[in-house]
Amino acid sequence: MDSLKVKNFIILVLLIVNAVLLAVVISDRLRGDELWDQSVQGAVALLEENGIAVSADADLSARSLNQRGVARSPEFEREAVDEVLGGMTTEDRGGGIIYYGGTYGEAIFRGTGGFDIQFSASGAPEAEDMERTALEYAKKLGISLLESSCRTTTSDSSTVLEYTCSSDGARIINCTVEFRFMLGRLYSVSGTRPLDYVTSETDSSVIDVPTALMRFLELTREKGHICSELRGLELCYAFSASASGEGSLTPTWLVVTDTGEFYINALTGREEVLA
Repeated sequence: MDSLKVKNFIILVLLIVNAVLLAVVISDRLRGDELWDQSVQGAVALLEENGIAVSADADLSARSLNQRGVARSPEFEREAVDEVLGGMTTEDRGGGIIYYGGTYGEAIFRGTGGFDIQFSASGAPEAEDMERTALEYAKKLGISLLESSCRTTTSDSSTVLEYTCSSDGARIINCTVEFRFMLGRLYSVSGTRPLDYVTSETDSSVIDVPTALMRFLELTREKGHICSELRGLELCYAFSASASGEGSLTPTWLVVTDTGEFYINALTGREEVLA
């Protein structure tokens, strides 16, 4: 009986200790959330004092993104192009440029991510649904696209769908792909892709939202940027690669304003100029 009482007492003490620890954790988290909100609100207030309103639609929540190394895979590239063009021959033109000739057309791929596929008149695939066809061919090429990013341009003879590429759902600011359609067929696919596979991933301590907002304000002063409203803030990737086919995806803050877009390196805080 005494032994049972001791066990029950120990269990009760452990329950009390766990409850106290849980209360401390919850309290710390709430305090952390409160400090975060205060930091964001302070940054927003400072922007507004300098004539830049922050839209209620702007996402000011905490986010993170890791830096990634990426690389070209000649084998994967050949297989993907062969599936699209068929009966393929290749020619190395130097400087990381590969020419592909196939049954249905021809293509050029570069180590820096640029590519251009042109279908022949007889090889152009039918496209009853242009968006579905674009996504289908992007998948064949191993390119992930943000479906919501589709922009359509129509002229008398053709329609162009432009998509932004993504990596695990994160927008890659300077990687876009265009699909050109004419008379119900897909005639070309071109743009910049973020190469073929991820070679490394590094835990990155990105500058947080309040810091990004303050850095943006500093840049407007330093560079003479003029705007009156900040409409969006998105943590994206910026892509860069060499002709050898090795590159990187760097976390970058995309700041959308009423006068244009600004890019801030989320690791260094420097303004990025992206083509």
